[in-house]
Amino acid sequence: MNLFLSHVANEALLALVLKEWIQKIFRGRIRVFVSSDIRNIAAGDIWLNNIDNALTRARILIVLCSPYSVSRPWVNFETGSAWMKRIPVIPLCHSGQTAGSLPSPLLFFMGLDVNTPRFPENLIESLVLRAKLRRRPRLGKKARLRMRREVASAIRQIVHSAPSRVNPPPDKVGATLRHIATSNNDDCTCPALAKALKMDPNALDVYLRHLMDRRFITIKNRADGAVQYMTTKQGRDFLIQQNLL
Repeated sequence: MNLFLSHVANEALLALVLKEWIQKIFRGRIRVFVSSDIRNIAAGDIWLNNIDNALTRARILIVLCSPYSVSRPWVNFETGSAWMKRIPVIPLCHSGQTAGSLPSPLLFFMGLDVNTPRFPENLIESLVLRAKLRRRPRLGKKARLRMRREVASAIRQIVHSAPSRVNPPPDKVGATLRHIATSNNDDCTCPALAKALKMDPNALDVYLRHLMDRRFITIKNRADGAVQYMTTKQGRDFLIQQNLL
């Protein structure tokens, strides 16, 4: 059975650690695709084709969820693609992210917390049920401890290497938020916003991430795979307080 493990670039180490453990525990009965693994996407490959093929074959999608990754368009794109294909989605929360505070639509899926003592057992049980396996693989006490140590070590390195947060100019933030609040929802994808605001998409991404951090906007995965941004009540209240709306 094929499993797709979705992650952002700076969380690749955790993805690789989990891949190795899952394939070791299930002895090849579950094959894990990780885009950052050169064995899955080699030099010279058309990487988007590899990802599309892996999503088509997948029967389970695991998505690594941190306060940083849940706002990243590519993670939401892959999760949305899995949802459209009716592939079960399992969020794995780490680095301070909790299942109860996941943004929509990730909030709708039952997630697991990698920091809990029973994480290895809970992950195995979830995969056994989703893969409809007759036998539950055993994981000894020493192996469980080693798995938790390796996962914790990968998370520590992610935290240390996480991209620094940039506070963009307040006027740009306000203009971006106001445009989202006053525009048709179909015009609030990242490419459409960048064109309307005459802004470089990479710069706009910084502003959108900042607004997500402050809970001023939320996201919705559309049927066509695009990520759509929408203003929250908190965001609208901010605009009113600043006389921007």
